[in-house]
Amino acid sequence: MEEEDCPFALPKSWLWMKLPDLCTIPITDGTHKTPTYSDKENGVPFLSSKDVTSGKIDWTKIKYITKDLHTELYKRLSPQKNDILLAKNGTTGVAALVEDDTIFDIYVTLAVLRPNCNFVNPRYLLSIINSQFCKNQFNDHLTGIGVPNLHLVDINKTIIPLPPASEQKRIVEELDALFKQLDKIVLNLV
Repeated sequence: MEEEDCPFALPKSWLWMKLPDLCTIPITDGTHKTPTYSDKENGVPFLSSKDVTSGKIDWTKIKYITKDLHTELYKRLSPQKNDILLAKNGTTGVAALVEDDTIFDIYVTLAVLRPNCNFVNPRYLLSIINSQFCKNQFNDHLTGIGVPNLHLVDINKTIIPLPPASEQKRIVEELDALFKQLDKIVLNLV
């Protein structure tokens, strides 16, 4: 990025990067079609923004779509482990990491970011996307009355501070340790 486009100086070994440049596929969203729903036993999991509002995927209240619709949708976009799901409608700007190989499809209310693991640690990227720094960028682009909406074109404008791989790893490990301490504190309050 050009120096005048950078919001502040970074350490010498860090770079400012546009979010799409850290992904291996274009940032895209789920189907815009109204889905044909099914039951759990005969269907395929179908996620929307309501399923990532906690910063993790909540599989407890998901809906299911027919296998025929899944086959059609999966040809276009097949979410996979280490993808980041970003809520773009309703509770916007909240992201969750796909942590396993569960097969599922997504609705238009979610965007998929597929981190290029050669350059960025998916968990580091998730942490930055869920940071106030990125939330401020997203909030500057929200549209809609009542239900906020974040468009793909605006997600693609997001800039990310990128440290070297060793620093990304250290940041992720430090955040993990802090969240474990926080979990212990919360458990003691109950």
